[in-house]
Amino acid sequence: MASVSSLGVGTSLDLDTLYTSLETAEKTKLTAITKQQTTYNSQLSSYSKLQSSMAALQTAAAALTKTSAFSATAVTSTNTSFTATTDATASTGDYSVDVDQIAKAQTLMSGSFSSNSTALGGTTSGNSRTLTIAQGGSTTPLTITLTDSQTSLSGIADAINKSAGNVSASIIKASSGDYRLMLSSKTTGTDSDMTVSVTGDDTLQSAIGYSASATGTQNMSVQTASQNAKLNINGVAIERSSNNITDALTGVTLNLNAPSTDASGEKLTVSRSIDDSKKTINAFVTAYNSLKSTIASVTKYTAVSAGETQASSNGALLGDSTVRAVENSMNSILTTVQGGSYSILAQLGITIDPTVQSDGSTGALTVDDTKLTAALTNNPQAVSQFFIGDGSTTGFATKLNSTLTAMLSTTVGKEGIIKNAEDGINTTLKTLSNRYDQMSDSIDATMARYKTQFTNLSTLVNSLTNTSTYLTSQFSSTSSS
Repeated sequence: MASVSSLGVGTSLDLDTLYTSLETAEKTKLTAITKQQTTYNSQLSSYSKLQSSMAALQTAAAALTKTSAFSATAVTSTNTSFTATTDATASTGDYSVDVDQIAKAQTLMSGSFSSNSTALGGTTSGNSRTLTIAQGGSTTPLTITLTDSQTSLSGIADAINKSAGNVSASIIKASSGDYRLMLSSKTTGTDSDMTVSVTGDDTLQSAIGYSASATGTQNMSVQTASQNAKLNINGVAIERSSNNITDALTGVTLNLNAPSTDASGEKLTVSRSIDDSKKTINAFVTAYNSLKSTIASVTKYTAVSAGETQASSNGALLGDSTVRAVENSMNSILTTVQGGSYSILAQLGITIDPTVQSDGSTGALTVDDTKLTAALTNNPQAVSQFFIGDGSTTGFATKLNSTLTAMLSTTVGKEGIIKNAEDGINTTLKTLSNRYDQMSDSIDATMARYKTQFTNLSTLVNSLTNTSTYLTSQFSSTSSS
């Protein structure tokens, strides 16, 4: 509201100052509302932080409900003729792998040409001809339309490469005046052998046409013969078109590098890996401690002496019942005894630290890596059972995941405690906003009324002053006569 500076002009009354003072006093009625709005907005922001920490913990807990978290494998052998990787479906054990030959891609080479830029094709009526490269393993041949200017070695190679097909082309300069076109299959194995044909241009067909089976079409030669990968796994012969073999051993991917130098092959050892399990468990511990830290932050209390104003650094959710409900639920799950060989977290080396952390939180979890490693090594099934249980109602991670999911739910009719708390605050903020607008309108009306009253008063005073001046002048004139 703009201040008024013209009230009382021409009078001895300081109505402008009085008006400003009244306006300031009226506006204090809004201060209480804005303070409440600030408080509730701070609570809303704190709930958002709490929700994020709970969501991170829920994600970490959900990861522990998957059997794959405890069934990871790894290759522990060192091999030279091949490398191998595994996933959770791989079985542990030793395998004998003998690589007889690796897969190769076919390469075709044209004859020698004196230039790489001279057109090799004949003149065509439509200024075009069709180059087709078919491969046995592909149902759709590579088909390219070439103009007269594209029939040089460079033009052909450029057109093939721009087509982004399964064949690459390059020009080899053997010596001055000796240029050759080389075509290479991008995939290995005999199924990818190439047949090259040109329709609409017999001259170009006679220069680069190639078919391994048709007489008179060997105008290119095989520079590198294709071959399939061949190997033996535990005495079983296996043949594949690729050196990347994913379906020979369940959960194991083999990448062949070279034929085995030892006729007996190499030993592939697949062992249980606990690194991924430890990583997933430690991620849960980190997320849990982060939630404890967030709770400590949003409920922070700074002690003051009796009679002193509470510290402004106190957490926005200090004493909040929703936060207490979250903490109580977490503590309950943390101390619930599970069925099985491992019944409490401490048996896995995960314990509660009673000391106050640097962020003010208490009850942080700590991990004894040696104890956790031993549990995962000696009895991974029992560790899995502790966390997963029946996957529905029992199991530490299963229960924690379902509890957090319910608390964080935003589904209509199934709102969790966080959503309910935020909805309550948003409703209150909407009410406060309406009250603020109503109060502001009321203050505007009051100040408008004051302005009218002060303006009338100023007019009256000015009128009385003018009358007084006139009468004084008349009396003075009569007395002097």
